[in-house]
Amino acid sequence: MVELDNDAIKCMALFESLTNAAVRDCMINDMAVVFLVAKGELGRAIGKKGANITRVRSAFGRQVLVFEDSENIEDFIRSLFGSIPISNINIHDKMDSKTAYVTVAETDRGSAIGRGGERIKVCRTMLQRKFNCDLRLNSK
Repeated sequence: MVELDNDAIKCMALFESLTNAAVRDCMINDMAVVFLVAKGELGRAIGKKGANITRVRSAFGRQVLVFEDSENIEDFIRSLFGSIPISNINIHDKMDSKTAYVTVAETDRGSAIGRGGERIKVCRTMLQRKFNCDLRLNSK
């Protein structure tokens, strides 16, 4: 279980008031504010024609990333990578550590990593927070 600080709780309350979407987790880093919304709430968080997410971005004055929660680790990983096609997910569970190996096409590798490695850092952190699992990216 991840403990949230006061800033994260305030961000969650503001996000929920602007979007009416239930927030499960919030992470604030140098580049963005990251929200994990309840399963089925992603559309509500984004809003019609992106109206809600636009309002949230202007309220926070920085990049806002929204992912959908799932109790299934593979569905959760697919949510983290959004529209990037994932060809394979292997979960290796050794003793007290768990690692997810995610395979994407070589042409999608740059998108999966993101500018300056920010996307993969966010994905790793969220996967670690939710499932206590490390993330490795492979390409085919």
